Amino acid sequence: MIERDRIEGLTELMAELEQDLDRSDSLTGRRHRGVELWVRVVIGLVAALALSNLYFVNDLTDEVRLVITRMQEMNSLFTRVSVRMDQISTEIDAIERNVLLMPVVAEQMREMSGHVAVMEQSVSFMDRAAAGLVDSVSIMDGNLRDIAVRFHGLNRSVGAMGVDVNQMARPLP
Repeated sequence: MIERDRIEGLTELMAELEQDLDRSDSLTGRRHRGVELWVRVVIGLVAALALSNLYFVNDLTDEVRLVITRMQEMNSLFTRVSVRMDQISTEIDAIERNVLLMPVVAEQMREMSGHVAVMEQSVSFMDRAAAGLVDSVSIMDGNLRDIAVRFHGLNRSVGAMGVDVNQMARPLP
């Protein structure tokens, strides 16, 4: 009789353990599905962020290229102005030689020649500054291209992480 009571007690204990195990499996399954959902949401958000960053980098690259084009056009215009200023300076020197007979006009022409020389120096300085700006913008363009390449690499890494997370999210056999 005592053995039978022990066996019945153990059978009841086994039944209770089996019910506890079923409840634990159910709770673990719900938690697992919740974690899987969060992982997918996070992957989606990271992918959306990466795509938006790629769009903005591309837009910025286009704008920088436009600025470079405009700077090159401006540099060309400054070069033409500088050439014309040299021509004007030569013409003023010729006029000054012809007007030396008239002291008042000659003095005014010297003054104008000084202003032209100052303007020529200013245009020359502007030409050098524009060339420096073109170099800086070219460096920025290279840096932006490097950033775009890094974002492409980041996108690949994020995709690989998504595959890894998806692999980890699968239930164990």
